[in-house]
This record gives sequence, C-alpha cells and structure tokens, in this order.
Amino acid sequence: MRRAISRRFALQTALAAFGAVAAAGPLRHTAQASGDTRRRLFVPGYRTELARQGDTLLVDLPEISKVPPGWTENRTALNMLDLSEPGAEPKRAVFPVRGHGLQVLRPLGVGVFSGMEHHTVVGFDLDSLDMTALVHPVREGWRFGGHPAVMPDGKHVAIAERHPAEPKSGDRAADIARLAGRIVIRDAVTLAPVGELPGHGIRPHEIQITEDGRHMVVANYGSTAIAGSSDDYPDLPDPIAPGIAIIEIASGKLLSWIDGSDPTAELRHLCGKRLDRIFAVTAKMAWADSPEAAGLEPDPSAEHGFEYLASRPVHVVGDRAEPLLSDQLPMTRHGLSVLYDAAADEILMTFPATHRIALFDGATGAVKKMIRTDAHGLRWPCGVARSPDGSTWHVTGYWNGLMTLRTGTHLVESVTPLPKWWGHSHTVIG
Repeated sequence: MRRAISRRFALQTALAAFGAVAAAGPLRHTAQASGDTRRRLFVPGYRTELARQGDTLLVDLPEISKVPPGWTENRTALNMLDLSEPGAEPKRAVFPVRGHGLQVLRPLGVGVFSGMEHHTVVGFDLDSLDMTALVHPVREGWRFGGHPAVMPDGKHVAIAERHPAEPKSGDRAADIARLAGRIVIRDAVTLAPVGELPGHGIRPHEIQITEDGRHMVVANYGSTAIAGSSDDYPDLPDPIAPGIAIIEIASGKLLSWIDGSDPTAELRHLCGKRLDRIFAVTAKMAWADSPEAAGLEPDPSAEHGFEYLASRPVHVVGDRAEPLLSDQLPMTRHGLSVLYDAAADEILMTFPATHRIALFDGATGAVKKMIRTDAHGLRWPCGVARSPDGSTWHVTGYWNGLMTLRTGTHLVESVTPLPKWWGHSHTVIG
C-alpha cells in the first residue's frame, strides 16, 4: 500500500508541476552554462554485429563498448557527428539496449536512448557518451515503446511502455482496455520513474508534446500478436486499433482518439507539435517470400524477414485521419520519420523503401515536393533532423550517408557517402 500511495503522490506532484509549466507558456531552452555552442547529430547503429572500426567489431573495443560484463542481449551503437566537421569520423559508443529513438537535453548534459520492444532504456553523457543510467520498465514483463519525449519542464522525459503482446479476443473495446500501454514519466538524468499516465492505446510508440506544453500526441501501433507467435515480437502484426491519442498532460485524460484511416495498417510515427498540424505514417508488412512482396525492391531496414507494403500516410483533419498520396500509392512503402517545420509550415516524411522524401503543406496536406534521394546518391533515407537555426534539413541514409536540404526551398546543398551508421530509423540534433 505504501508503494502505491507514494507513486500516486509522485504522479500528482509531477503532473501539477508540468501543468504549471504549461500555463506559463512553452519552455525555451538555452545553451549550457559552459557556453557550449556545438551542434551534433546523433544517429543510432542497429547492426552492431557488422559495425567495425578497422578489422575490429565496435562491441569488442573497450573504449567504445558501454555494455556491462556478461551482457548477452541486444546491443545498439550510437554515432555522434560534430556538424561543424561533417567530414570527420563520428564519436561512437555501444549500449545495452535495443535502441530506436533518442532525445538530447543539452541544458542537463545528457541524452536518453530508448529501447524498442525491449526491456532497457539508457542515459548517456553528451560529451563522453559514457552510460549514465540503465533502467527497466515499471511493470514486470512489459517492454519499452521506442521513443522518449522531453516534458515541458525540460527535466523529465516521457517514455511509452507496452503491455506484452497477446492474441485478440474479438472484442475490440475489451482488447484496448486490456492491452493498453502506459506513458511513464522519468527524471531525465537518473531515469527514475516519478509517475505515469494511461496510454489509451495498444503498443504506444512515438510521443510528441505540443508547443503549448499542454498535450501529448501519441502514435499507437494498435496491433498485437497472432495466436502462437512470440510474446517478444509478433510474427506478423495483427492490427486491432491503430490510432492517435491526444492526452491532457495535467490530468492524463484522453481528449481525443483518432482512428487510422486504414484499420489494417499500424500507425507508427507522427508529428504533433500543434493539434491542427498532426501528420502520421502507417505501415503494412508481409513475409519477404510471400506473393504480396513479389517484385518489391528489398528494404534493408525491414525487420525479421518482412518486406514493407504500400501504406498511405495520414493528415488529421478535425477528428478524422485523411489519407495522403492516394495517387502515388506505390511510393508509400515504409513511411518512417515525420518532422514539422513551423517557419515554412510544412512537414517532411521519409520513405526509405522507395528512396523518397515527401514534403507536405501544413495547412492543406498538399504535396509540395517529392525528392528521389537515390538520384542524388543517398539510398534509404531514414532519419531527419532540422538544424537549430531552422535553415537546413539533415537526412541520413539507413546504412550510410548524409544529405542536407534548405528548408523552404528544398534545394539539395550537399550529399556525402559517409559516415557509416550501420542501420537506423531516427536521428536528433543537439
């Protein structure tokens, strides 16, 4: 009983603090007191079994590996590139995490690297890349959802935790209630939990905090396991309720639920800094040797022997998710990163399976430009981050390479084949 009361008190205190910050207006971070003005691009590296420095695996280099002795589970690299020297070799580290999304908190000097369908999240020092924290989900047997989000006070992060995958019962409402995830609030430095919110959806993934600091906008895969598949990761996802939850931070209440436009497609990533500028990508998969995948160009970022099928992104209009790119359906395989540029009022999405970048008008959802990155020398565009001054998009290829585009004009400034990243989904600049 004492633990439950303590957790409830911590939650109420934390949410009251976040509500006070929101009422005061959005937080504007400043540089650390040290005067550090460096801007660095942080890119995960998934395929550590192939990541080498010279002839040696990164995981075998003591100065790079941050993995505890005896660790036999997932390991993910992190590459840190100083953008003032884009031709230099990145600083690298390897962590005990099935890493996916990350955030950097420059005022605190730390970053948070979240596990995806795995039981660890790590914290790291922004300069040394030393591991500063290693934590597990609040509930035994649960898994992290893949993305941290910085809370309005700049001192906490929100990370989704997922209920273990279980076959559906046939009762959609009951399945949502039974399998819904949680959003756990953690101290950004120690990663200790201080409270939690209901996730309101199945397998919550990306979390965005609105500019006013009042709301969370959460993408929910909405899928679970087919009977007989692994609890750790479903064979083929079985969508039940893909959609977007809009949650009031101060109360944890669900203010709005938006179903995906296609009930058979998982809803994975989104931008949601404004409630009238919510765009999201969806995903459908098939076994690589299935008839549905016949003739498709292989996508190295597809996991577990799958190939991605065409699946339209969406734009939220009112209380509905309206599909986009209906007239360009084949290019919508594997929508991945989504980022909003307020100055230009536009959204950039990456589609690595078809080597495409799409830019949309924020108000109407109309396509402003489509770019074939492979025509410029960058294959499988995955991560996208915007420079701190808002002038440049930085787009990273799944395995290697970096492209820069001017925001607003979309002119390609540069494309380089290096560095190597060894596989990733998302990036961040900090």
